[in-house]
Amino acid sequence: MPTALGRLGHARIVEDVVRGGNAAQRFDLRIRESWSRCLSSALLSPDRQRRPVIVASAELRKRREQVHPVYSIAQVEMAGLSRLLNAPVGVMLTDHEGVILSYVGDSRFAEVARSSGLREGAVWSEAEQGTNGMGTCLVMRQPVLIQQEEHFLMQNAALTCCGAPILDGSGRLVGALNISGRLQLSAAPTLALVKLAVQNIENRALLERYRQHRLLRFHPHREFIATAGEGILAIDDQGRVVAANRGALDWLNAKHHADLYGKPIEILVGLDMNQLELLACRPEHAHPLPRRDFGLLCYGVLQTPLAESRQVTSIGHARTRADNALVRAECETLREVLQSCNWNVSLAATRLNISRRTLHRKLKAHGLRRYSGS
Repeated sequence: MPTALGRLGHARIVEDVVRGGNAAQRFDLRIRESWSRCLSSALLSPDRQRRPVIVASAELRKRREQVHPVYSIAQVEMAGLSRLLNAPVGVMLTDHEGVILSYVGDSRFAEVARSSGLREGAVWSEAEQGTNGMGTCLVMRQPVLIQQEEHFLMQNAALTCCGAPILDGSGRLVGALNISGRLQLSAAPTLALVKLAVQNIENRALLERYRQHRLLRFHPHREFIATAGEGILAIDDQGRVVAANRGALDWLNAKHHADLYGKPIEILVGLDMNQLELLACRPEHAHPLPRRDFGLLCYGVLQTPLAESRQVTSIGHARTRADNALVRAECETLREVLQSCNWNVSLAATRLNISRRTLHRKLKAHGLRRYSGS
C-alpha cells in the first residue's frame, strides 16, 4: 500500500507533467496525453483510492456474447500466452469499454490481482482506472506498455501493464488483450508477444465470422499463408470486400479498413471473381496475384464455403482453366515489372521479392526475353 507521502509525491509529478513542467521530460507524449485526459475529462485524482466498478454476472455474460467469436477464440490464445510467459503475471481480455471478460493468471500473481481489482467483471477503462494498459490502449487504438509510475493512479504504480486493441474485420474496436504483473517487462518483446496474440485472435475470428463468404488469403511468401502475418479479405457474392484483417491493410498499402470496404476485388488484386473462384484452396498451391503494392508480388488462395468448394473441385476441367488464367496473369505481371525496371533483372527480382534465379526460371517458362546487358 503506498504511503501518504508517496501518494502526494506522485500527485505532484502528475500535475507538473500535465502543466508542462520539468518532470514532463521523463514521460513520453502518450503518457502526458493520457494523464491530461484523466485530470480534465475523467476528473480523477492520482492520490485517491478507487476500487474498480464490477458489472453484474448477467451483464458480464451478455458482454461476452456480444464479442463472439472473439471471446471463445481468445481463451485458447490467452492460455497459451500465460504458459509461454511462465511468470507471475495475469492475462486479461476486455470488451471495447474496458470490462474484463476473461482472466488467466499465474498462481504467484493471484493475491496481487485480487488486491489490485484485476478480476472478471471489473471495469478498467481509462475513465475509471486512469492510465493503464487496457484502458489506454482502447483510447489510443494502439498497443501500449505502461510501466509502474506511468500509471495515473498511485495505487496502480506497482504494476506494469501491456495492452493491445482488438479490431474486427470492419475496423470496429472489439476489446483489448492485456498482460499485467508486478515486475519490469521488456518493452519490445512484450509488445511483440501481445501484438502477435492479437493478430491470431483477429484472424481466427474473421475466418470464423465470415466462413460463409469467399475468403482470399495472401502473402508475398506462399509459405506464410495461414500464419499471423497473412492478408485476409472477405468477399461477397458481388465481388466486393466486406471485411479485412490488418495484414490485408499492410500488403495492400491501406491505412484504414474503410479504404478497402466495398472495393471490387479485381481493383485490389487484379483478378475478377471468375478467376478467383478457380484459385487453389491450399497454401502450397498458391498462385501469384497480378496486382502489386510496394513492388511485392503476393501469392493467394481462395477459401470458399464448403458446399461451393466441393462443387468446384468436382468439375474436372476447372483446374485446367484456373491454371491457364493464372499463368497468363503471372506472365503479364512479370512483363509489367520488367518493363518498369527497363528489363533490369536484378532490380525486378528485388521488387518482386524473389531471387534472380527464380526470376530467370520464370522468364524461361513464359518465353519472355529480356534485353541484353540487364
